[in-house]
Amino acid sequence: MLPQTMWLNKAVEEQLQTLKGKTGVTPNVAARIAFFRSIEKGFTFNKEKDYKLSGSLKLDKFTWLGKTQMVTELLLKQRYPEYSDKELQTAWAAHVEDGIATIRNQRDLVNLIHNIDTA
Repeated sequence: MLPQTMWLNKAVEEQLQTLKGKTGVTPNVAARIAFFRSIEKGFTFNKEKDYKLSGSLKLDKFTWLGKTQMVTELLLKQRYPEYSDKELQTAWAAHVEDGIATIRNQRDLVNLIHNIDTA
């Protein structure tokens, strides 16, 4: 399914690091939240668009996905059944980018939790 090593777009990594500085939420946990926010709102990745994975924060998929690994992979495979493993990884990264837009400007952990709870 998803490759063992995964990474994101550099701009998304920077947003995740900024969010960590403000809230203390690690980039991998924030990426999980962002992914599911994107899925909930109905975002669909178009593989025809040129999407570059330019980040340097390369982590194994267990670190990125944690206990959400199985459901994340199932959701991706259900939404994009014809995609290759590499294309699924790019779709995951695009979903994280889409979802981080709704939480990246949170000032602290309380605001982040409130934002997630009211979505």
